[in-house]
Amino acid sequence: MEVLELKPIKKRKITAFISSKENAKYFQDMDPSKLIVFLKKNGVNFVTVDFQVIMREFSKTPFAQTLEKLNIPYFQVDIPDYAMGYLYQEIIEKQQLQTELFEEYESMKDKESYKGLSLKNWIDMLGVEIQEKENFLSLQLRPQWIVKKMLDLAASYDKNVIVFVHFVQEDICEEICPEITKNLRELGVKVVSYNKKHIIQNVIF
Repeated sequence: MEVLELKPIKKRKITAFISSKENAKYFQDMDPSKLIVFLKKNGVNFVTVDFQVIMREFSKTPFAQTLEKLNIPYFQVDIPDYAMGYLYQEIIEKQQLQTELFEEYESMKDKESYKGLSLKNWIDMLGVEIQEKENFLSLQLRPQWIVKKMLDLAASYDKNVIVFVHFVQEDICEEICPEITKNLRELGVKVVSYNKKHIIQNVIF
């Protein structure tokens, strides 16, 4: 079982290109010519993806096949199930309790009674706790695990200079990409991040 430990890789110069893509369809329908030029020009060693895709199907896409022709491996990076298990279970239990309390509250005739107000306050407090735990899981813990996976892959290369590209599903990039970028930079990785105003698809390929 892996342990979440983020340490800089000494004596390595690592560059990460981070880009969001609208959806996985991009990988299905694309002209690979500009992608090939970009990958070769920057000496990309590997590619990581944060998309909700089945990798067996993903391997059949023109994008994956282009990488394979260039001998560039690609990996899906995410938080391991066991790493999110306890916290996720706690969230589910609190959600179930909140649902039960809400049903009880809705069935009350006098919602303004002391019991009704107390019940409503408890429901609201649970909502805040659930939101805080969900934010920690998705916006802090998950990005840290993704960065760990990236660095583990980089460490597997016996090279002084390592370059990789990370593609993120657009609907989560706005929240998760800044945290990934911050973590990588704190660990000495040079990050070139492409947001909505500077999209790698339009600028480079």
